Amino acid sequence: MPTRNIGEIVALMPEASTPDQTNELKDGFSGDVDFPYANFKVLATVGEIDPVTKKALTGYPDGQAAWLKDNDTVRVAYQSESYATMSNETYPWLMETGVKFTGSHIHFIDYDRSKFATFLNDNSGPASQMFKTSGELFDRVFNAFGLEVKPKNTTKTDLAAKWGNQTNPDGTIVEFISGSPASGTTPAVKDMRLTQGDFFFHSFCGSWYEPANKYGAGIGLADDVWLTGEEWNIGNSMFADPDGSGPLKGSDVANGTMGLASIVVDIKNEVAYTAPALGQAGYEKLMPINSQNKDYVLIVASGYNHDINPAPLKVYVGRKGFGADGKVVDQASATVSERDKFLARNGLLYGQLYGMAADSTTFAKLGITTVDADAKMLDSYLTNASAPTTFSARYYPTSFRWDGFNTPEAVKDTEAFRWAQDGDTSSSGIKEANSQPIGYTFFNSDTKVEHPAADPDITKSRYVQNHTATGALIGVDFNLIAKEIGANDLDKNGLPDYLSANITRILSGANGALTVDTGNKGVGHFDAKLNPNLQTAQKHIEANKNAMVAPDGLFWAKASDADVLIVDEDSGNDFGERKFALRIDPVTMQVLPDATGYFLAQAGGEKNPRALAGVAANPGDFQKARGSEFSGSWDVTGLVTRKADGTFYTKAELAGTGNQIVESSRPLDEHVFIGVLQQPTESGGAVAANKADYGGQIFQFNMDIPTGTPVYRLRDRADGSHFFTNNVKERDAITGAGFTYEGVGFNTPNKGTQALYRFYNSSKGGHFYTASEAEKNALVATPSLGYALEGNIGNVWAAGSAIAGSTPVYRLFNAGSGQHIFTTSQLERSALLAPSTGWTDEGIGFNV
Repeated sequence: MPTRNIGEIVALMPEASTPDQTNELKDGFSGDVDFPYANFKVLATVGEIDPVTKKALTGYPDGQAAWLKDNDTVRVAYQSESYATMSNETYPWLMETGVKFTGSHIHFIDYDRSKFATFLNDNSGPASQMFKTSGELFDRVFNAFGLEVKPKNTTKTDLAAKWGNQTNPDGTIVEFISGSPASGTTPAVKDMRLTQGDFFFHSFCGSWYEPANKYGAGIGLADDVWLTGEEWNIGNSMFADPDGSGPLKGSDVANGTMGLASIVVDIKNEVAYTAPALGQAGYEKLMPINSQNKDYVLIVASGYNHDINPAPLKVYVGRKGFGADGKVVDQASATVSERDKFLARNGLLYGQLYGMAADSTTFAKLGITTVDADAKMLDSYLTNASAPTTFSARYYPTSFRWDGFNTPEAVKDTEAFRWAQDGDTSSSGIKEANSQPIGYTFFNSDTKVEHPAADPDITKSRYVQNHTATGALIGVDFNLIAKEIGANDLDKNGLPDYLSANITRILSGANGALTVDTGNKGVGHFDAKLNPNLQTAQKHIEANKNAMVAPDGLFWAKASDADVLIVDEDSGNDFGERKFALRIDPVTMQVLPDATGYFLAQAGGEKNPRALAGVAANPGDFQKARGSEFSGSWDVTGLVTRKADGTFYTKAELAGTGNQIVESSRPLDEHVFIGVLQQPTESGGAVAANKADYGGQIFQFNMDIPTGTPVYRLRDRADGSHFFTNNVKERDAITGAGFTYEGVGFNTPNKGTQALYRFYNSSKGGHFYTASEAEKNALVATPSLGYALEGNIGNVWAAGSAIAGSTPVYRLFNAGSGQHIFTTSQLERSALLAPSTGWTDEGIGFNV
């Protein structure tokens, strides 16, 4: 049972394909690491220890990020998704006051910046050679009562000795199940009481690091923060049924507590504050986006709602500088606590949660025939492949707004149940309240929605959201927020009455919505019954579905030549969970090329031959075969990029908007990321001995997926002809001025060998495009035809010289109008070639 120092293990847990070679089935070695579109290298492995403190890294590893601690040090932070006695208690996390927490930890690992920058692509050895130090992200924590937490006691009035997930608003501790042995036909009950801490941080999942002034001076958060939240609902696992045979359950006990903490870490001062204004119902991720206003913050609040179904997608709007009472907090006053100063200047004392809602006309347009807040209407829409892909919505609050630490509320008395309240009368004749906005109904859905991803274009107020329950992906654009957030306030409470949003369904949850290009890898594990023919990750093998299945991790990266979503599934896929990349149109957010993703890696699975052989990345850590998953990504490009003079960007240069500017200026093949993998199969050995919960790994990676220069497609509203340009200024100049933007038509490859020529016909008034030298020369030599060469709009591969992995662009002609159209979409091509449309097929025009 070898215990290694942080970074010493080099064997990878991510796999490129099912292990089928002898050397891939050895303890302490990697499996198949011949990744088709990516490269991975280990940074750290759960169970490894700090050589000085002897404290281990814990798992499951989940939310992660990185930033500069100083100009010579990259700080990588990640948190463990741990469940204490529901899984394995971790060793105690000790705070300054003496209180101890088991469950989730938030670790940081500091690396030498110069070595970190070259680590992925050199042969310098293990990550231990660039390791500096490690620790926890904070050592002071405040609870939902606003008090710094101290060791637990049961005195009701001593609210500092309490933690919200097992405390009622009056300060009463609700103890966890004490357990009992089996007796006759009565099964044994597991003892859920903690042994490694006073309290436990429950299941920190997707996190978010947000630097101060990310969107410009004074816009966004005022401090560098780490946002996280306890997730889900601990009720039925941790609390006993209070009335024996029902109808009450452990979840009812949990709903009577202060709930799950929304936590904001002041990184500079190493202090964590519970922020009830963000909600008490548990989240997968809390993620800021651009509010377009110096006086407000806008935070996506994704997931779970204390496992109370249904509920809408949610955001938080907070007013900066104000206290819970709606009055200005004096940042210079010696009598105001640092807690209130910090939370107020970041807009986390006075604010409200808003949920997506639609009107009856919109519901009808989307195929929702019965509008009912108790139904999962969004799920129905997202799985209806024929429904429209875009619609407009509004985000409205309920009547609940948190009003301060001195008036604590249980979860059941917050907004959690109100999203579904629509005035129904129960079978017992009791009429519920109606919390629906006037003229609108909350567009409720299953609350299992995992990671959102913020648009890296810091001028936008957009995000995309994994809808985990259905496998769909949707985009939300608060396009009018600059006008609404500070002015749309008829009730004069200092918060907007609603926010308007344009919604785009990027991928439906229906079969056929997505096919993954595996690059001839991604072979699933053999199973005589379920996978005898060794199907690949082109589709989800276990679900037998060409779609996303239970998408969890999500990250949006912007490069100079591509916008990419990195997706991680959490579906219980025995044949290896998928990590893949989706190229998207930066304007429409639609997937490029049509419904195609690129396979990056797969993770474990109960059918994995390595698990069946009992081997692990760290020899001796194998415990038993379980499912695995990737869980998020983070772009570190700005931290590792050098300027033209060979020096790194300084911490000051990357502050505020700086990091995003650097990242978006570099092509995708120069981007470097970190990510994590949760590997419970490898939870024995050093992981168990060091009380590190479940195994996993933190790694660096990059991508080499097909990219190129986008060529934008627009339609002339006057005659229906299409115009193509690779010039953003030209696109923007004519969009709205007689032309409708239709998205990226295709991407010209960086290594294309044939110019794509554009001609203008002054007599007919249209454009023509060709990648044929002969056709180009003929038009130039015959000026009487009226075609004038305007140059080329990128390089492609000619029709007869495609390379492996390229995409054909089809050319069609309409004799009636004299127009040509170019498309990569087989669906559009087939539709245009239907009888009586007037279009004829001219074959492949070129390849991209």
